[in-house]
Amino acid sequence: MSILYISTQLCKWSWWKTLVSGEEMAARCLPYVCFIVLLILLRICMEAQAGLLGPTPDEEVEALGEIARKLGKKDWKFSKDPCLNDSTSSYNNSVSCNCHYPGGVCHIELMSFTGNNLSGPIPNYLGNITTLEYLSIENNLFSGTVPPELGNLDNLETLILSANNLIGELPATLTRLNKLRELICGNNFTRKLPDFFRSWKQLEKLETQGSGLNGPIPASISVLKDLTDLRISDLHGEGSDFLPLMNMRHMKELKLSSCNISGEIPAYIPNMTHLGKLDLSFNRLEKEIPEFEGLKNLTNMYLTSNLLTGDIPNWIRNSNQYDFCTKIFQNFARGLFSLLYFL
Repeated sequence: MSILYISTQLCKWSWWKTLVSGEEMAARCLPYVCFIVLLILLRICMEAQAGLLGPTPDEEVEALGEIARKLGKKDWKFSKDPCLNDSTSSYNNSVSCNCHYPGGVCHIELMSFTGNNLSGPIPNYLGNITTLEYLSIENNLFSGTVPPELGNLDNLETLILSANNLIGELPATLTRLNKLRELICGNNFTRKLPDFFRSWKQLEKLETQGSGLNGPIPASISVLKDLTDLRISDLHGEGSDFLPLMNMRHMKELKLSSCNISGEIPAYIPNMTHLGKLDLSFNRLEKEIPEFEGLKNLTNMYLTSNLLTGDIPNWIRNSNQYDFCTKIFQNFARGLFSLLYFL
């Protein structure tokens, strides 16, 4: 029996007229009542046909099942909808959902497998949950390469891959993640730092510490004007001059440690007035330390093991606001001071 037929029969039933006073009012209101009923029934039919037996679409539950099988996770109970607010749900702390979609439909937006000792390759089925905004698999035993299917997660804002045994290179399909704001990817990668970081125009945090990636740092990274946190360390291979970061006025933490960077500390660093932490240690920086007196928020600075020369700057000697100077400022330098520790 069709939805349209049922709705038509409902409209013919005489009891509808008891909902209003008078035959004339009933005649005027009846078409509107029928139309509303029809919309409700059509909605129910569409959701049933879509397989929405619970608030979470079947294809997302299926993808979770495949991920669980790939990872050997036996603690997820697929008899329960992953997006139901159930205190006995086994998905707690692993899956978070947004249930504010039309019709009460829920979509998975956060997955975190942090510190679960999971091993094997990253399941490519993760790329099927396209509503994901946050994905973290850090501090596990994942191996192999990063699956290119992760480039399908076009709503992803945070991707954390660090502290695993991943190898190879980051797939170019990740350039499609045009909403990405945070990438942390330290592992055992073996290729050069990719030039496609520039694709993520909204990126705010980029961290590749101890990643196994090779230098040089691509100069194109300078287009990421929204960066507030840039941490790159322990690069192998080819070195480079200091990056042109003068447009990153919102930078709060800048770490370029052991990156084989040559030349002088750039004069634009004092223009980063929000800067709180600066680590340029273990490079080949030379000449004198610039005037940083305008950096009122600076609390941590590391210049260890460079080729800096000259006297200790007066802004370090005389300014009481730089409390960090008496605690952690240290530098190996060749020139007028060869070893400097402020303890």
